Amino acid sequence: MPRKPKQEKQTITVIVKRKPVAVTLHPPTSIRKSWYAYWNGLMASKSTGQRKLADAIVSAENMVKSGGKRADLSDTVLSDEEFDEIQRVHFGRKQDPAAIARAAKSLFSCLNSIDAFRIITGLKPITLATPDDCAAFQRKALSFPKNWRHRYPKGKNQVDCISPNTVLKWSRSLQAAFERANRNAPKRKCVRGVVDESKLLLRNPWNHFPWIEGTKRPIRQFDEAELLSLLKYLETKWSGMTAVLAVAKMFLWSSGRRSEIMGLTWHSLRIVGNEFHFEIVGKWGVEKWFRVPEGLYQDLLKIKTTSPFVFAAHNDQLRQHYTGNSQPGCAKNVGTEFDPNCLGDWFHQRIVDWSKSLPKGRASPHIFRKTSLQYARSGEDLNRQVAHDARVSESVLMTHYVKEADVQMRQRSNRTFFRIQASLSPELARQYGHVESNPGLLEEKLKVAIAAKDWPLVSQISVELANQQCPPTEKIGLREGFL
Repeated sequence: MPRKPKQEKQTITVIVKRKPVAVTLHPPTSIRKSWYAYWNGLMASKSTGQRKLADAIVSAENMVKSGGKRADLSDTVLSDEEFDEIQRVHFGRKQDPAAIARAAKSLFSCLNSIDAFRIITGLKPITLATPDDCAAFQRKALSFPKNWRHRYPKGKNQVDCISPNTVLKWSRSLQAAFERANRNAPKRKCVRGVVDESKLLLRNPWNHFPWIEGTKRPIRQFDEAELLSLLKYLETKWSGMTAVLAVAKMFLWSSGRRSEIMGLTWHSLRIVGNEFHFEIVGKWGVEKWFRVPEGLYQDLLKIKTTSPFVFAAHNDQLRQHYTGNSQPGCAKNVGTEFDPNCLGDWFHQRIVDWSKSLPKGRASPHIFRKTSLQYARSGEDLNRQVAHDARVSESVLMTHYVKEADVQMRQRSNRTFFRIQASLSPELARQYGHVESNPGLLEEKLKVAIAAKDWPLVSQISVELANQQCPPTEKIGLREGFL
């Protein structure tokens, strides 16, 4: 059998009253069962009481600061409660109301990942985790069923195991959480002032082993038949609920996330001439405008209420729908105050119900975002410019975090709008609120192209406008390039 690697003595530096103290750590031997520490001023080296180097370093630091007295390890190790409190302090730094709401969701996700790590590994406290523990967690989690948190799982059917992508999502959250408790973390990521510095970690175990690999999923998008089918489903199954139809149409033109669309307010409406834009603040505080066609804007005006929320009419319409279909019990369960989260959950379930019979399988409102960005890319096959205008990164179609001038935001909104419109068939565009208005539309496109200094597009639109204004005989000459 191979010999165990020989442990060498280590030298660390401890800051005491702003003065560095060099401490030499001697490894365990056949006689000495723990690491021993020595620094100038001692008569002889003292035992740290720890066999592991990481624990011995923490113990030695406390011994130096306490004049040689060895502290109990439980008093120097970061507890689970303190670790969780560091996460709460980190996400509690936000002051803006919208940022506070986003931070609350991030904190919930972080604590959920920590809870999974704590249960699956059985470590207590989890701050004693080593790279081996973290690697074992990733492998072990893959063998757990998806409903592993349920004490009494429903149904007798076999449940799939947790996917590698879920384990990687937990791992990324845990890596960030451990970094916040790491005193050596770069770029001021360590959260200080919550616990004594001696309790903070010396390194992040998630940075010292190779992770498992995830799986690639096919990109699910709606095709034209599905988009038209959805509108027909909502019109027949949920007749009279025009607010829901407007929600579906808004998703296609905005390429927005569920929380961004459901929480739209009339205060975010920006009208410029005959253009109708909405300003939103998305994930990570990214600001963007998106433009909707005039037909959809007119539909929104019809459902406008005294509430600041654009889709506040949903509650009344849903209550009336249940009452008209002899479902008084369901009508009573509809809340009186509009809640964007409730609308989001309700609309999500409608999409799931509708998609059960689709050949492509189950869908969700997030598929609208993928579809809309695909239409924007098809309308102008320039990945970098499309991503820039849609306010997403080129790699995942999210990169800009600074406030832009309203003129620039409007230009981006217009370019994305025209790209989506150019990719839609006339029937699909009409069903989703777009009304063709020539030559006004071309003139509008020309103004946007000039403002963006897109000279090739200016030239193309100018020819199209000239074709519309000339007699048929002259149009032939224009197409052939004679005029």
